Amino acid sequence: MAAGRARLEELGLSVDVCLLDYGRTAEAVFRAALTAKDYDIVLIGAGVRLDPELTPLLEVLVNTTHELAPGAKLCFNVSPTTAVEAVQRWWPEHRPLVQALHSPQETIR
Repeated sequence: MAAGRARLEELGLSVDVCLLDYGRTAEAVFRAALTAKDYDIVLIGAGVRLDPELTPLLEVLVNTTHELAPGAKLCFNVSPTTAVEAVQRWWPEHRPLVQALHSPQETIR
C-alpha cells in the first residue's frame, strides 16, 4: 500500500488513506474523511469488496461516497499492488472500457 501511495504522489496526485476497522466506527470514520475535503477519486479496496461478509460495509461506503462526494469517480483495486492501475483508469480522464480491458496498462508520465 505504501508503494502505491508513493507512486501516485510521484505522479503528482495528493493521496489520503482512510483505514477502516470494519466495525461500528467504519461509517463515521469514512464520513469524516469525505467531509474533510473534496476528492476527485475514491478507491475502495479489495479488502472490503472481495469479502462477502463485508458487503453491507461496501454498500455503506459506496452510498456515502455518492452522498458526500457526488463528483468523485469511484475506482476499485484487486490488491494493494493494483491501486495505481485503478486510479489510472480514471485519472486524468476515464479510459474507454474496451481499452482498459484489452490493452496493456499505460503509465501516467
